[in-house]
Amino acid sequence: MVEHVQTPMRRSFTLPASAIPDEIFRLENPEYIAKRLEQPVAAGQLWMAKTEVGAQYVLVGGVNDDARLITAIPMSNNDAERTEEALVVRNTPLGMTMVAWPQLATEVPVRILFKPLGEFGQAASDALVNDREDDALGIERATTPEDATTSAAKAIVEIRRCMEAWHAMCAKLPKLHGKETMEYRTDDDLAAYSEALKTVLHLTPAQRLAVSRGRTLTPEQQQKMADAGYATQPHKQETIADDYLIMAEQPQWYDAASAIAEANARSGVQADPRMQLAHKAQFELAARTSGHGEEAIRGAFRKAVESVIEESGR
Repeated sequence: MVEHVQTPMRRSFTLPASAIPDEIFRLENPEYIAKRLEQPVAAGQLWMAKTEVGAQYVLVGGVNDDARLITAIPMSNNDAERTEEALVVRNTPLGMTMVAWPQLATEVPVRILFKPLGEFGQAASDALVNDREDDALGIERATTPEDATTSAAKAIVEIRRCMEAWHAMCAKLPKLHGKETMEYRTDDDLAAYSEALKTVLHLTPAQRLAVSRGRTLTPEQQQKMADAGYATQPHKQETIADDYLIMAEQPQWYDAASAIAEANARSGVQADPRMQLAHKAQFELAARTSGHGEEAIRGAFRKAVESVIEESGR
């Protein structure tokens, strides 16, 4: 059985093995997924997007000038959810009919993309982006299902909720370019401060690391540090370059960011996992005398993933 679920609580679509399209087997192949994740996100691609808010098929309508943002068109593999403003798409990368809502196209962060599911041809992609029927491409205007028990209206409400929540995430991304670029705090006197955490508070290495990454000291601990001459934690500002901020948002790091987020929650660290990766990767690459292109940055991110997860105790 193959099951595609678009949200944790709704819209599951299950096929018996004999009815599974060949396209599904290809898309489920781990080698295909790994290879696809190495490639750039581009217009015409179909993805499963997922966050704690829910999950949703989306067509990438376009990649913005800021490559951390895309225009996403929600889609469904449940034909019963079609509404009059939707398009029914007969030929899809999944090998099954899908429904698209071009009128609900929304700017969202690329970080929500979870699983690559192939791509539409240029002509079909253009038709969907422009909300245009095309009989030759198997794209037609939807009609409301005759089945009165089908609640397409509820499905649309859920889709809107997801898209609105994801759009709100855009405003939380650090600004690119110049002085407004995300700044990650490190410490000129970190060695001395860390030594004080050891000698004054008798913290273990793991506990000292957690403090350096954001864990708050108790009021009693803060007072002891203040008495020792460390009323506040000294730091300097380190700017993370745009290339690292953009790379950090890519779907390739979805699983790693999720694992780091879980580890952070267990250890009480309050930090954006993707910013942790960006900082680590930039630090890793800064030590090199050559090789600072995209592939070098990607390689630094791979090492950063291993490092951050290890530090987080996974």
